[in-house]
Amino acid sequence: MCTNAGQKPTAKALTKENIYLEILAGNNALDNEEVPETGRIIVVTPDVYVLMKQCKDITMETDIGNDLRLKGVISNLDGAMVIKVPKSRLPENFGFLIAHPCATVAPTKLEDYKIHEDPPGISGSLVEGRIAYDAFVLDNKVNALYYQAQTAASK
Repeated sequence: MCTNAGQKPTAKALTKENIYLEILAGNNALDNEEVPETGRIIVVTPDVYVLMKQCKDITMETDIGNDLRLKGVISNLDGAMVIKVPKSRLPENFGFLIAHPCATVAPTKLEDYKIHEDPPGISGSLVEGRIAYDAFVLDNKVNALYYQAQTAASK
């Protein structure tokens, strides 16, 4: 999804002072491409999530902001659900990705099951199986993906 994102601004250092503005810029870019607001997600690494928790603009001086600060959780920002993903599962220098589900499809490529009746040592049925998934970005929906990379020094 990061490789095929239709909107990729220049990599920049993300800080607790600019993370909120960068996410707003991403959502603004999606708005200008007429991407639906409902269902958007923001994927971040735990490091970027920490920046978000330190940002005063995100944890505003409101009852909701205070509640978030007490719980230490940011689950929704600018109408998009925030999802934390370990950086080992994301590209190097990953900043954040704002995506709408309409941009990708995730088909099941392989689904195979075997049922063994009364195998040695077990009374009853033993089910073995495997499922393989894949994901593709739709060419006509690439602008529903906004990928912001970080500069190497900002990690």
